[in-house]
Amino acid sequence: MSVDRFDRWAGRYERSPLQRLIFEPVHRVMLEVAASEVPEAAAILDVGCGTGRLLRGAAEVFPNARLEGVDAAGEMVRQAQALLPADSRVRVQQAVVERLPFADGSFDLVFSTMTFHHWADQRRGVAEVARLLRPEGRWLLADFVATGLMRYVRRAFRLRRFPEMRELERVLRAVGLGVASRRPVAGVGSQVPVLVIRRL
Repeated sequence: MSVDRFDRWAGRYERSPLQRLIFEPVHRVMLEVAASEVPEAAAILDVGCGTGRLLRGAAEVFPNARLEGVDAAGEMVRQAQALLPADSRVRVQQAVVERLPFADGSFDLVFSTMTFHHWADQRRGVAEVARLLRPEGRWLLADFVATGLMRYVRRAFRLRRFPEMRELERVLRAVGLGVASRRPVAGVGSQVPVLVIRRL
């Protein structure tokens, strides 16, 4: 992942057309699924939180939860902190998914939105998320996940950072996780679902 690119983008990130086209629809579904799957979530983590937009939404849906965000890009973290009100419960810090600064079993709910393909070591990142999840916790992952004919497009264009569903399921199983369900995101396409991941 090019952290420098995200540092340069941070100041314009909230105004990016991608917010309206991709992130807002995905965040809306993420929060709907989160409220349904873990309605009493006490601790929530957003991995690759960017400027904190999803966490700000989660603060409204989960008014009593502890809310944490991490991002590898320092400028994204600074933007996120600047956008938070002084009395916010949201805490954001710089960290990479392969080395998350939290104790085992810290979270009921973990989000990762369009970030998985940027993870430098996806297997290690998955293992870290598994380490942090509480026994009944959920990981909501949204990214381009190739299924059906799109698997061949992925291979033809060498889009190796974007997982195929079967590959992702193998990586998850290796750390005791599995996909419980998948929710499509209207207007974004069937290849960008919200995956509900839980312990096997």
